[in-house]
Amino acid sequence: MTSFIAKKSLGQHFLHAPNVVGAMIHVARIEPGMIVLEIGPGKGVLTRGLLKAGANVIAVEKDERAIEYMKENFAAEVALGRLKLVQDDILAINPADLGLEKENYIVTANIPYYITGEILRKFLTVQDHPKRMVLLVQKEVAKRIVAADGKESILSISVKAYGEPKYIDTVPKRSFRPIPNVDSAIILIDKISKEFFENDQVSASGTFFLRAIPRFPMPSTRPEGSSRSSPKEVPDASPSKLQEKIFFNVVRAGFAHKRKVLRGNLAKVIPAQTLEKLWIKKNWPTNARAENFTLEQWKDIAKETSLFHTGQAK
Repeated sequence: MTSFIAKKSLGQHFLHAPNVVGAMIHVARIEPGMIVLEIGPGKGVLTRGLLKAGANVIAVEKDERAIEYMKENFAAEVALGRLKLVQDDILAINPADLGLEKENYIVTANIPYYITGEILRKFLTVQDHPKRMVLLVQKEVAKRIVAADGKESILSISVKAYGEPKYIDTVPKRSFRPIPNVDSAIILIDKISKEFFENDQVSASGTFFLRAIPRFPMPSTRPEGSSRSSPKEVPDASPSKLQEKIFFNVVRAGFAHKRKVLRGNLAKVIPAQTLEKLWIKKNWPTNARAENFTLEQWKDIAKETSLFHTGQAK
């Protein structure tokens, strides 16, 4: 197979920009022998750069045509064991299925826009999560993740609860074939962990982040004919200290009506007197909106809610 055409139903837009590949590898801090999970290698432009940098690559690709193309063009690397090709839907398998261990690998990907949310949820919350992720995503989504306009969202708070996101650079749409309708961006999510939920003794839980990130609207909608896989919700083997379920229930409630003040939204799930005491204690403005609150402030609210629920249980 000499080549193949991008399939619209899979949201394929192949990267054609060596400078972008170089930037992604630099940001990922690739070192010889490092294990990299690449999602959707397509025609292998990023794969080749990762291999040249010394990485051992596991490439998961849903498209059978791409797998055959990669086998032909990377036969030597496959034979040496430096490249492992897996034909599967990344949302239907887990890192452990690929022999990957917690914080022992990096995720890199030029992913279809329509599965960005699923990819983030899966690899930030899974038990065997990566050390960091370097992704090419829609520019608008990348800016929302880092709250570039200074306004937080469910998406930005959810990602920041598990890692440190950073907007690296804008990638113009002309860098892809076929050319998409919008620009992309390189985003780094570093220091992925569950430490945020482990620093405070409250109670135990599992993984609930899958319901926390909404399926946010995209300028480029899900391609016609594509199917959604159901990502597996894998519970964390070690209990979290700050209960994730309560934390994300609070965040969702807080953002339920963006134009309303935060206390008004939260009053539906937290007693008014509890909120009153917390606001006075923290000296928070009564007219603050959800978008104005930082990750640590959301933790304060969630902890107060956890204590309230604990008291109710007694």
